[in-house]
Amino acid sequence: MGRWSMPIIAAVILAAGTAVAAAAGPVSVSPDAGALPDTGKLQQLVNGAYFWVLILTLAALIVAACIWAWGSQSNNVRAASDGRRGVAVALLAAAVIGAAPTLVNWFYGFGR
Repeated sequence: MGRWSMPIIAAVILAAGTAVAAAAGPVSVSPDAGALPDTGKLQQLVNGAYFWVLILTLAALIVAACIWAWGSQSNNVRAASDGRRGVAVALLAAAVIGAAPTLVNWFYGFGR
């Protein structure tokens, strides 16, 4: 194959895909919770997992704060640094977990 053969093949495939998409017409998608069976069970599963992740994040925050305090009191710089980093990671994780549904909804609305 020559130097220009791959870009030419890619352009032909892109043009063909665009022509097929234009001939097929617009595609429309809207989320419908009732369209599939047991959607309520899936929502309960997600809510339960969300609860347990928040509990584990709280436990991580408590453990990291204890390590930070112990390291500071015992003049162990490494433990204090690790505990401080653990507190920061746990707080950041809690912020991301808490903002996840809002972020997903915002990006979904942004993409529409």
